[in-house]
Amino acid sequence: MTPLPRILAMALLLVLAALLATLAAPHFSRSRPDPAATPSAGGVRPAAAAKPAQLAGLAGRVSLGIAAVALGLSILLVFTVALRPGRAPETKAPFADVRTEMNTLTRLAESTAAQGEELSRERDVRRRAEEDANFKQVLLAQSLEEKIRLGRDLHDGIIQSLYAVGLTLETARVLVHKDPAEADRKLEQARAAINASIRDVRAYITGLGPENLRRAGFAHAVDTLLAELQAGRETRFDVKIDEHAAALLSAEQSLQALQIAREAVSNALRHGGASLVTLRLHHSDQEVCLLVQDNGIGFDAASRRDGGHGLNNMHARAERLGAALKITSRPGEGARVIATVPVVPPASAS
Repeated sequence: MTPLPRILAMALLLVLAALLATLAAPHFSRSRPDPAATPSAGGVRPAAAAKPAQLAGLAGRVSLGIAAVALGLSILLVFTVALRPGRAPETKAPFADVRTEMNTLTRLAESTAAQGEELSRERDVRRRAEEDANFKQVLLAQSLEEKIRLGRDLHDGIIQSLYAVGLTLETARVLVHKDPAEADRKLEQARAAINASIRDVRAYITGLGPENLRRAGFAHAVDTLLAELQAGRETRFDVKIDEHAAALLSAEQSLQALQIAREAVSNALRHGGASLVTLRLHHSDQEVCLLVQDNGIGFDAASRRDGGHGLNNMHARAERLGAALKITSRPGEGARVIATVPVVPPASAS
């Protein structure tokens, strides 16, 4: 409220108080006894009786004037309050601020949504790039593993066969003058071994190695590789193959076990100079055991901890099968190779 309405209100209050006091004055005058107006023993005084009437007339005129002033003040106060400026500008400002804030929030929400979509697209692009990289890494690992497997198969299969052919030809060269018939037989044996190597290469190319082994049988495959590796040496082989144990092996397990046996026998003949090689295949409840033992010169297993390609290949093949491979040897005491392959018997598998 402005100062003018307050001043008018205080003035009106004072005027009303004065009016109330003026109206109450005659009443107090009449109610208070006047000694001068008391009649004496001789009669009533007329002058004293006329005084209250004069006071009442004067109070009425004063009250009328005060009432007129109060009416004027009241009218002026009403017009002052009514003509005060409104609060429209004050009420419009908050709504304008709210609209501004809402617009700001809307723009912020739109910007946040756009940034979220951009981040989502970036995540998708990154995820696809990671998937492509992982896929390429898997392909590279598979290619590398295939190259390693091929190299291992060539070393343990074809190279050993060709080495045996070379020994056979060397024996035939020595016998060509002493015993032409025996030399001719060795040459025929070398020719057959070369043809077998050619078939092995074709089998590796077409991926039919395990299937060929399964059709021929594990015992027959062992006899074939021993005859091939002997190459005219005066070496005896003590072989016992449990057919039931061989039947427990899968095609892949049979192939890997045969390659381990090939490498062990080849090492015994080439490096150990063994005259007796023992080969066993038997089984227990949950595993099949392959043993290759020779009476060659042996070697210091502690000093050849890393091994050559042959020893590393045997360990790699055993690991591929989930098998345990143990190689023990001492100088002058030959060598022993034991591969234990975990299997599930047919009765338990059903």
